[in-house]
Amino acid sequence: ISMGIKRVLIVSFDGLRPDAIPAAPMTNVLALMETSAYSLTAHTISYAVTLPSHASMLSGMCLAKHGVDWNQFVLFRGYSKGTDLFDLTHAAGLRSVMIVGKDKLRQLAEPETTDVFEVHGTEASIGKAAVAQIPNGFDLMFVHFPSADDRGHKYGWMSNAQFKALREGDAALGQILAALDQNGLRATTLVIVTADHGGHDRTHDGTLIQDINIPWIASGPGIIPMQLTTQVQTMDTAATTAYALELPIPSEWDGVPVYEAFGLPIGERKEVV
Repeated sequence: ISMGIKRVLIVSFDGLRPDAIPAAPMTNVLALMETSAYSLTAHTISYAVTLPSHASMLSGMCLAKHGVDWNQFVLFRGYSKGTDLFDLTHAAGLRSVMIVGKDKLRQLAEPETTDVFEVHGTEASIGKAAVAQIPNGFDLMFVHFPSADDRGHKYGWMSNAQFKALREGDAALGQILAALDQNGLRATTLVIVTADHGGHDRTHDGTLIQDINIPWIASGPGIIPMQLTTQVQTMDTAATTAYALELPIPSEWDGVPVYEAFGLPIGERKEVV
């Protein structure tokens, strides 16, 4: 494939329900969607909490395979099992960056597989840290904005407080995209914007579809702007990234590339555990 993709930026808004994008409103995400293949009914895993969901997003595997069934920083539990996206980039000699808002996300990838790993406390500081990495160049960057989840638990999903957090993250995303432009990288970067889970009331216990539904938005070289008909799963983020970077997709992965986004026939999905 020579789609012209040279790097991938994955941005995860913790706790982002798809219907919060226009409600907040997240103006940079809405603008990105105009040039994107997107789904507003993508699904996370049934155990819809931060660490296990992100492990599926970045490992391409269901929880039974990656084994991350805890949701706080528990160092003795180790790291996501099997071959994850960062194992693939590391093996290929590619440069990877993780800028996150929760220290437990360290357990998504072994330290030796990430060239840069930083934890920052606010959307603005996360955005600033990501922007600072762009002139150094990267092949894979994962950026995680935490505050919508924190405010959702405190004030409720779809509350004004949560919308404010989403706008802060959206503004930081705008700065990251602007920095890609300024460094002449935007035209060769695949940008995927998604979430680990949604939520309702002050929880995301998996009892409602609002907890499971997540946005999945892809923009960049070779992407056909459209609303996807594919039922996108969070594991497909890893598979689509590997496909875009021309990395081998491990046979144990449950995720498949979202081929429809590239105008290609929809791939067969193995039975998801």
